[in-house]
Amino acid sequence: MKIVLYGRKGHAHTVAYKNFLKSAEVPFEYKDVSVDNEAKEHTKELYDGQVKYPTLFVDDEVYLTPSSDTFNKLMQDLKLKG
Repeated sequence: MKIVLYGRKGHAHTVAYKNFLKSAEVPFEYKDVSVDNEAKEHTKELYDGQVKYPTLFVDDEVYLTPSSDTFNKLMQDLKLKG
């Protein structure tokens, strides 16, 4: 399973999702759209020219600005516990 999280330092959902993935000891890649130009441009493509976050990629699935409920359900479906 490959997980990539786009977010921004200090953003509440980004921090919460990163902390969960770390506590679940799940390998994931984190890209901060405020410093990673490639991630920022990719985000603009996904959100019609806007920079929004967090964005979660799990294998071939993309979750655009997932709510806490969506994130929690996804983690349950993946059988991950933080």
